[in-house]
Amino acid sequence: MSEKKLRSIVVDDSEIQRTTVAKLIENHPNLELVAEYRNGVEVLQNVKSDEVDVIFLDVEMPLVNGFDLLKSMKHTPQVVMISSQPQHALRAFDFNVTDYLLKPIDSPRFDTAVKKTLIGSLSTKGDEQEDKHIFVKSSLQKIKVKLSDINWVEALGDYVRLLTDDSNIIVLSSMKSFAEKLPGNQFLRIHKSYIINLEKVDKFTSTSVELCGKKLPLSRNRKIDLREALGAA
Repeated sequence: MSEKKLRSIVVDDSEIQRTTVAKLIENHPNLELVAEYRNGVEVLQNVKSDEVDVIFLDVEMPLVNGFDLLKSMKHTPQVVMISSQPQHALRAFDFNVTDYLLKPIDSPRFDTAVKKTLIGSLSTKGDEQEDKHIFVKSSLQKIKVKLSDINWVEALGDYVRLLTDDSNIIVLSSMKSFAEKLPGNQFLRIHKSYIINLEKVDKFTSTSVELCGKKLPLSRNRKIDLREALGAA
């Protein structure tokens, strides 16, 4: 493992912070600096996720912040999020990040993050996909839910309900907030009351979507989005 080099990029709008992290990468025997970017827009325009192993990603950026970038990427490599604000940490781990670093970053803490990425890199792509998950708070407990197990999400006033084959999980959240936890390439909001797992869709019409033996309503302004997401445009 000590000989492995992970292709890495730095994304930070601060030139000083970007240079600091870049130097840490260049001085680490297990990392290779591929590129530096000032914001998420540059990343989306220039980076294919299979070309990098690790993104060292600032949270607070103009145009596209760190969380928005992760939601916009179809597939993400390992992510080490960086911030001066500790309050973003819980949300960061909802995105399945490998580690979360607080500024200013010291070398020992940076080395710990790299060790985690090296361990994570040993997983096969198939294993990583299978293990994609989020943590949700329900009945005063944090529950790990695999994304592949979610059939759909349903609005219940101030709550949402996650439906899987085996359980219904009630979570205190708005639909908008919960949608932000889900990868946009796998989930789509088809109605004000429903977010579906695109991989579970059996068939659809101009007014409804059928999945897992259940027919859900499809909003008129979501028809085109659904067709495009399913490659049926």
